[in-house]
Amino acid sequence: MKPKEMLEEFGSPLYAYDAAIIRARCAELKEAFPDFTLYYACKANTNPSVVALIYKEGFGIECVSPGEIAVAHEAGVPIADIAYTCGSIHESELVEVVNLGIRMHLDSLTQVEQFGKHFPGRDISVRLNLGVGAGHHEHVITGGPDSKFGIDAANIDGLKALAEKYKLRITGLHQHIGSNILEVDTFIEAMDVLFEAASRIPELEHLDFGGGLGIPYNPGEARLDIAALGTAVSERVKRFTEETGRTLKMSFEPGRYLVAESGTLYVTVVDIKDNSEKTFVGVDSGMGHLVRPAMYGSHHTIDNVSRPDAPQKKVTIAGYYCESGDVLAKDRMLPMPEIGDILAIRNAGAYGYAMASDYNLRPRPAEVLLDGETVSLIRERGK
Repeated sequence: MKPKEMLEEFGSPLYAYDAAIIRARCAELKEAFPDFTLYYACKANTNPSVVALIYKEGFGIECVSPGEIAVAHEAGVPIADIAYTCGSIHESELVEVVNLGIRMHLDSLTQVEQFGKHFPGRDISVRLNLGVGAGHHEHVITGGPDSKFGIDAANIDGLKALAEKYKLRITGLHQHIGSNILEVDTFIEAMDVLFEAASRIPELEHLDFGGGLGIPYNPGEARLDIAALGTAVSERVKRFTEETGRTLKMSFEPGRYLVAESGTLYVTVVDIKDNSEKTFVGVDSGMGHLVRPAMYGSHHTIDNVSRPDAPQKKVTIAGYYCESGDVLAKDRMLPMPEIGDILAIRNAGAYGYAMASDYNLRPRPAEVLLDGETVSLIRERGK
């Protein structure tokens, strides 16, 4: 189905996801990390149909809220295949999730103490902040001195003391350093520090290295070499095993990598205005549907699918929200649109709809899944 036909049936704007791309990315990671358990970090895209598709490809689901657990249940994912990473959560939420039987990565000494009071003598997994952080923007760096996440390396002795107090066994360590990382060496550096921490925990059974696997958003940006990363990770794991004589279960939690490139946000041009210095192309969408450009200054490729061969002109693609920052692309060379043209905003499958809002009381777009010749409505407009 062509974009024009999809928008006629499902409305504009519209999120569309290509199932073939999602399956291809799942296959790449399974091939690169055959000995790892892989969890999909579903905060990237929580549509139940997308979660179910990825689960069927052999991935567990990593959640960060009870709402995401509910989506995983809706998608048919059993408790045994769900992991839970804490942020600053209420004690009642911690107890609720643990009572469901879900493996939880505790994020602070406070949470370890709360866990110990309610569940003494149990096994725990904890998220550490070991000083390594990386990512495409300061807001997505989740390790290092400025990160709010994880138990600092300086507090490992305190962690051990609490474990002893409540007779807890530290059987899992978790780490996540940031988002949209494209360098193999960065992941290996992070693995090195987690392996060093692992050497200090004798009862350890499991290491989770988090996610952060990136995709190229910007023109000319090199892809993350997944095959090279898989080889480097395999070599590093082998060295740890040989040096320590310990064989641990290991996990990754990719999110963006699986879904970002599958997604396109289709919008319609509704206004064009020229001032003395700029040409603004107004569309029927914006930051309430795709916040990444406003929040991170992120680049998304934009195609004029209605007239791809039109003369090129430098334009600014402006959204319909009452905010000066509601700009999807600034000073971008594009085939000059006309009112009624359809623009395709690419690489929008991760942190697009998932971060959408009802700001200005604008309805959220519908979502469809493209699977071969089949186009399925997987969320109605405004839902």
